[in-house]
Amino acid sequence: MDKLKAIIVGAGSRGTLYTKIMLEMPEKYEVIAVADPIEGRRKQIQSLCNLPDEMCFADWRPLLALGKIADIAVIATMDRDHTEPTMKAIEL
Repeated sequence: MDKLKAIIVGAGSRGTLYTKIMLEMPEKYEVIAVADPIEGRRKQIQSLCNLPDEMCFADWRPLLALGKIADIAVIATMDRDHTEPTMKAIEL
């Protein structure tokens, strides 16, 4: 089976936890992009996953504007902010 590609939308404690879980199973998962408005959080996921700068976003909208680039979208934004990125990810 090919690796499942994942994007992380929201790189706080939840997003980081899910990223670390996927990193424990590198034969199954590959995190390919991250979006978070806080630079330090983005940089942490970028470093953990060795992501290029062009796959790190301050907002989820430009990330999802790339279209369906992953098999999994981890929506780990603040609870009150889940709906919009979730609906866009489902649409893709």
